[in-house]
Amino acid sequence: MAINYRRMFMAWLFDRLYGECAFIYDTVAMRISRGHWFLWGEAVIPFAHAPILELGCGSGHLQAALAAKGISAIGIDRSAPMLRNARSRTQRIIRADTRWIPCADASQATVVAVFPAPYISDPLTLAEVARVLQPNGRLVILLSAGKHDVRSHPLWSALASAGWDIETPDCLVGATRLHLLIGRRHASHIS
Repeated sequence: MAINYRRMFMAWLFDRLYGECAFIYDTVAMRISRGHWFLWGEAVIPFAHAPILELGCGSGHLQAALAAKGISAIGIDRSAPMLRNARSRTQRIIRADTRWIPCADASQATVVAVFPAPYISDPLTLAEVARVLQPNGRLVILLSAGKHDVRSHPLWSALASAGWDIETPDCLVGATRLHLLIGRRHASHIS
């Protein structure tokens, strides 16, 4: 029972952080990560191929890093306050819900998500990701940093049951182990 209250509180807290308190998001993220948050987020870049769609692009740091490297990318987020923050870094962002991605079928080589909220496990989101990915495209998710068993995360089960092959490459940034999930639709699920 206490776990449900904790989850409810965390959901409420994150809603505030992505909404009316978005102006402090970057500060909170940097404090939690001891200054590594955005560097950790850039760890997905070597695993991604353009064109790239970023889900939950937040305050736009990964979009800015991709643009600086000349990599074609676009970010979506449903939070208007977060996108206002992101516009100081990039204009390649769209306000959208991950359950209805405004991209053409098979238009993206890679879909990325960095420290995603629970939306990432939503079957509608995973169906949309599968729809917009090119054949042999990949979903690259930076799930967590530090000690964590990714196989116990709800996303692992959601991807596996939706027909994704999953890899978990080793990734270290400084002394911190990052937990990446790379998913590809199983060949039997690609139409």
